[in-house]
Amino acid sequence: MTRRRTTSRRSGHTRRRWVAGAGVIALTAVTAACSNGPEGKVINLYGGASDVKFDEIIASCNKEAAGKYRIVGNLLPSDADGQREQFVRRLAARDDSLDLLGMDVTWTAEFAEAGWIRELTGDKAQAATEGVLQPPIDTAMWKDKLYAIPRTTNVQILWYRKSLVPKAPETWDQLLEQAQALKDEQKPYLISLTGAQYEGYVVNITNMLNAYGGTFVNEDSTKVTLDDKAVQGLGLMKKIATSGLTSDSLSNAQEPEVFADLQSGRAAFALNWPYVLSAMREANPEVAQDLGYAPFPTVKAGEPPKVTLGGMNYAISTYSKNPEETYEAAMCLRNEQNQVKAALDAGAAPVLEKIYTSNAQFREQYPMGDVMLEELKNAVPRPRTPMYQNISTLVSTNLSPPSAINPESSTSELRSLIEETLDGKGILP
Repeated sequence: MTRRRTTSRRSGHTRRRWVAGAGVIALTAVTAACSNGPEGKVINLYGGASDVKFDEIIASCNKEAAGKYRIVGNLLPSDADGQREQFVRRLAARDDSLDLLGMDVTWTAEFAEAGWIRELTGDKAQAATEGVLQPPIDTAMWKDKLYAIPRTTNVQILWYRKSLVPKAPETWDQLLEQAQALKDEQKPYLISLTGAQYEGYVVNITNMLNAYGGTFVNEDSTKVTLDDKAVQGLGLMKKIATSGLTSDSLSNAQEPEVFADLQSGRAAFALNWPYVLSAMREANPEVAQDLGYAPFPTVKAGEPPKVTLGGMNYAISTYSKNPEETYEAAMCLRNEQNQVKAALDAGAAPVLEKIYTSNAQFREQYPMGDVMLEELKNAVPRPRTPMYQNISTLVSTNLSPPSAINPESSTSELRSLIEETLDGKGILP
């Protein structure tokens, strides 16, 4: 099984601190799970607690709680697969020391179907979704029920060097044409994107299918929907990978390698998350000054891009002894003030639309905020299915390397494999 970096799913968290592994988790859990004491009920948070300066957000919410409860942040593995494994093991064992779960946006269906997280209804559901962009809400739902509180979101955008590219391309054909022209002029020309066998590659494959309106499964995850649109999407990935305009190491490229291509001056274009600007200001101020940004390329000029969502949702464990306080804690941790702080400190893209349109601090640090908002309004969740982990692994494994894709046969083979998975014949990774 391929290990996936946290950044690929919880995009926007590429600058998060690396955290300890399972041995520390066990010790932290024992220490933090000492239930309720003189300082009020303990709310154990797992997921996102190691984000840059997130301890300050926890402290502010604990102060606001005024002794009613105390949030304790607990460590998880740094990679998304390791985090999911910890959750699955402990929730399957009905571990009541888990209260608030910082979940990848792709886990909602699996956890809801297993009965591990609580449905949010009535006033709680209304408050959790008020002012939130609809696509992030969609990632928190399963079978028309809300199971999580959207905390952060994210979308990839097109980054380019303004000194090399006077006008940003709108379509993939324009992007390839501009890169080829730069190559012919012996200038930096690379189009850098993730193509390694991991979740970040699944995001790009999904982006390609989205461009043509293709999908993997239907809404209730009962039927495989790979069709001619998927063939077109895989054809686009094949075209890019064999264009001679990407890095020779495309099949090993993850987000850090994409960033490095841009930082070093090798790339004229990069498809990556919004963290790039703030990180580049630190890594290479000269390149940062030369960075332009634009919406993700489409297949037809004038069409809005339909890119794949990243981010994190908060869910309340079914086995929490303090569900009411856990809900209150979650709402504090992701209130408007704390969303702005997380965006400024840790590159965590907000889910509240008003922050993009009217928050001066955010707009100053995120000049590409309007591009992000445009994309977020039309963004598409990855397949909402309890079998997402299986499907993700099948996609990244069977379509790797990108240059070896055969659009027709790859689609047919993938269709058969996913059908077996939905029929319960696949092996859960």
